This record gives sequence, structure tokens and C-alpha cells, in this order.
Amino acid sequence: MSQTSLFYTIKKGDTLGNIARQNGTTVEELSKINGIKNPDRIEAGQQIALKAEAVCGVACQLLDRDRNPIPGARMLFEYCGKKVEILSGSNGHITGILTESPEDVIKIFIARSDGSWKQITEVVSGWGNKLVTMVSPKVKISAKTMPHPMDKTGRPVPDTKDPNRKPITPPAHPKDSQAKGTLQGGDFGDGKGTKTEETQTKDGAPLIKVTKDQAALDFLEGYTGEKITEDDYEKAAKELGCEVEVIKAFAKVESGGRPGFDKINRPIILYERHVFSRNTNPKGKYNKTSPDLSSNIGYKLKKKGANLSSDELSLNYYSASSDQNYVRLAKAYMLDKNAALKACSWGKFQILGENYTICGYVSVDEFVKDHAKSERRQLAAFVQFVKSKKLQKHMKEKTWDKIAEGYNGKNYKKFKYDERIKSAYEALCKKN
Repeated sequence: MSQTSLFYTIKKGDTLGNIARQNGTTVEELSKINGIKNPDRIEAGQQIALKAEAVCGVACQLLDRDRNPIPGARMLFEYCGKKVEILSGSNGHITGILTESPEDVIKIFIARSDGSWKQITEVVSGWGNKLVTMVSPKVKISAKTMPHPMDKTGRPVPDTKDPNRKPITPPAHPKDSQAKGTLQGGDFGDGKGTKTEETQTKDGAPLIKVTKDQAALDFLEGYTGEKITEDDYEKAAKELGCEVEVIKAFAKVESGGRPGFDKINRPIILYERHVFSRNTNPKGKYNKTSPDLSSNIGYKLKKKGANLSSDELSLNYYSASSDQNYVRLAKAYMLDKNAALKACSWGKFQILGENYTICGYVSVDEFVKDHAKSERRQLAAFVQFVKSKKLQKHMKEKTWDKIAEGYNGKNYKKFKYDERIKSAYEALCKKN
């Protein structure tokens, strides 16, 4: 057993005392960092940490609203009777926090402009090193103010307003663009983020132009708007050998009864960060730098009545908002286009992009472009998906558990997909 090992798997005949002596520590320390209540009761095969840094380390990342790292922020950490002040690094990271046990509480503060401290969160160290990501609701911009131009009398030159000037509205389908100027905040190493340029108005007044990188979601441009007709449903049901109501029940459950497109004609999507993570190369490539977009752990469902901050909702919870899901997609798209498209469930039947081959497409781009055209194309993809998964027999016999498992995977019971599809089917039958 190496003296520098951080973990050790207990063998038959081992005692905690022997393990402690061989690794230059104490039984008390091993018990504390591993949560062992009775040192005399350890089991062969059990893995324990030998050093506190293996399980009691806490790292933090500070991001602004647009997921840009915030460097140079004064942070204060209170834990185990200590107060430690640290500046965030160029990538917004803060490391070096090591608690005495996994049960220790850490209070995290950030310095206000007047030098006072504001507590922003409180976390438990926990077993296993933890990354705490904190997202500010604001975008941090550093810029230099310049004197306003004066007229002959020494007064500021007034702004010449164009009476026909209209407010600028962001385009529904923006083009691919990179921000220009001086990078604001920190840098993940890719040079992307909010940038500023110093310029002037036509009257000579100083102007600071702020831009940010924008992903061109050009697959959204093919919308035709063809709705699914009753004839389409009947043809699909005949091809699958099932009742029309079974297919409609899928659509109702998967899209929540909504159309396959949002108000600005984008296909309904649900972004899944754990799917993005497993589709990057290597897997989990952005887990540390972008945990709001990439993680081995999926988003959580908000429980009814739960009181959560907007920051926590944005970081760790599913969103029913089409805009919020497209914000997540656009950010992930700038990191890895294919992985981002594979990470979304698309359209009226919410088929994951990573299943494009099952639906008969040669690439995820073709799959997404087809879903962006119309509900009719979304139905065609659904039919092919069901056939590839060989679910026709279950749909014909209405074996809801088999249908739900084949369509949504082995975790279908967690979200009660079988019960929900059955209920939707029965409700549709009552209407007819």
C-alpha cells in the first residue's frame, strides 16, 4: 500500500489501526473523514479515504449571467472556526478550501463595492471533493468613462435624436457572430465571452459598445408550418398497427399538450446537460468549466412549492421555458455543435437528438433540420423511431410499461411515463 495513496480498499484481516499506522495518520482522523462511527466495524471491500483532501476539498467557480468567468472577486470562506479570504482566478475558479470533515458547513461571502461582505450561499462539504458554481444575475463590464464633447458655450453637446429611430430588437434567428474588442471578465481559454469596444456616436459623444458571441442556429430557417392532420394520424396509426389515440397520447405527454413549435416557430426542445456531457470528446470535457451546461448528473425537477433562487433554477433545474432551453442550447452549441444538438429532445414527440440514426437520419444535423420544418416531419420521425425500437406490438396491445420503457428508457417509472400515457389515452378515448 503506497504511503501517498488517497484511498484504500479494505482487505480481509485489516484493522483501522493498522491502516492508520501504515499511512501516518490516526484512527480518529480516518473515522472523522470517512464517517465511521465504530472503528471496530469495517468490512472487506469497503473503500476509505486516507487523507482529508480526498473527500473534504471544496472548489468554487464564479460566473456572470452569461456564463463568463469573473476574475479578481474578493471571496470570504467561513468554516471550521476559520475565515479565509481568496481572490477568484482568471477562469473564475477558487481552490484550496479543505474542511476537517465532510459534515462541515462552509459559508461563502463576496465583497461589496464598499468593502462589506454579502453572504451568497452556504454549503456542506460532503463526501467527495465538491465544485460549487455561483452564477451572478448581472454581467460584469469594466470600461473607462470619457469626457462628453462641449459646445462653444462650454455646455455638453445634446444628443441629436432621429425622430424615425426605432428600438433595436434582437433577431429571432441570429447569425453566427463573434464578439469584438476587449475581453471582459475572465477567460476559459477559448477567448470567448463579453467584449467591449470604445467608439463614438455621430455627435462625437463617447460610446462603449458591448457585444457577446452568438451561435447561429441556422437549422431553424426551414420552417414550413405544416400541421399534423387527422389523416396524417390515421396513416401513422395504420403503419404502426395501433389506435390513433395511442399516438396522440404520446404527443400529449411528451410535449405537455403543446404544439411542436413555440411562439416564434422554433421546435419545442428540452436541453439535457448529462446527455451533452456524454456526447463530447472526451466525455465530460466541459463538466468542470461549464457545470450548468455539462454534467454527469442531469437537471432536477422543481418540486411544487419549493422556494428556489433564480440562480439555482438556472444552474441545476429543468426549465419549461422555451427561451431558457434555447439559451442553454446556444451556449452549448458554441462549445460543441453536434453534442449540443444530440443533447436536446425535439418537437412534439420529444425525441433525443442522439437517437437520430434510430429515426433514419445520417446525421444529427439532418434530424434537427427536419424537426425544425413542421409537425408533420416530427410525426414521420416518431413513426420511424417506434418501428426501429420494435414497439408496434406493445402499442397495439397497449402494454403501457413496455411502451414507456422502450420509448423513454429504464428510468420511466421515475417520471411515471407509463401511467401518464395510459391516462392521456383514456382521456382521449372519452372525448371520441
